[in-house]
Amino acid sequence: MHNDDVNDKETFLSTAQMYLDENSYKEALDLAESWLIRHPMDADANIVCCHALMRMGKLDRVEEVLDSVTNTILQLSRVYSSMGNLCLEGGLSQEAIRFYRKFISINQGSAAADAISKKLQLITSNRDEAASINQEEEYEHISDVAPDFYTITLAELYIRQGYLQMAVDVLNEILKKDAENHLAVERLKEVKVMLKTNSHKEEVIQELTRWLKNIDRMRCYVS
Repeated sequence: MHNDDVNDKETFLSTAQMYLDENSYKEALDLAESWLIRHPMDADANIVCCHALMRMGKLDRVEEVLDSVTNTILQLSRVYSSMGNLCLEGGLSQEAIRFYRKFISINQGSAAADAISKKLQLITSNRDEAASINQEEEYEHISDVAPDFYTITLAELYIRQGYLQMAVDVLNEILKKDAENHLAVERLKEVKVMLKTNSHKEEVIQELTRWLKNIDRMRCYVS
């Protein structure tokens, strides 16, 4: 089957899987790249590309694909930061905060997310919150914090420090006392997405590490 003849998504996926199962990585890569010309944001095609390239030992090309995907996500997610700006200009600060947080959760660790995070801190901070943050930073575990200090501010602190599970615990405690706390509900959803994303990243890293070790062993045998 010629790559140009694959026009249906289901056919594309089944053909790509067939090539991968047969170790026909060049054919799988050509098929995926041909599909991406017509559907440049197709996640499945990008996955096939990475799979084929990894099996071919072309790790630099994998990085290029991943960088392209990261940039695409960043560009698409700009709608959230733009909506945040519009809401902020219109005086809808709570809605602006929600959009900014969505942008940050999607682009964690990027310079763009850091810039929005600084803007978000300016919106949400006041003298009382700053004082509570200074006090809360002394704690590293939720069990060390008195229930009276279970606040959105504390959850935000844990999120910034990367303690996502502790942030979940704090937010759950807040919701036990106030099930109608919409901000806590929204933040809990976002943190759970972060946890799932981080878990997936760890699985990918472990798989890539395993492949890299196999490639290194193959190189040793060849040399």
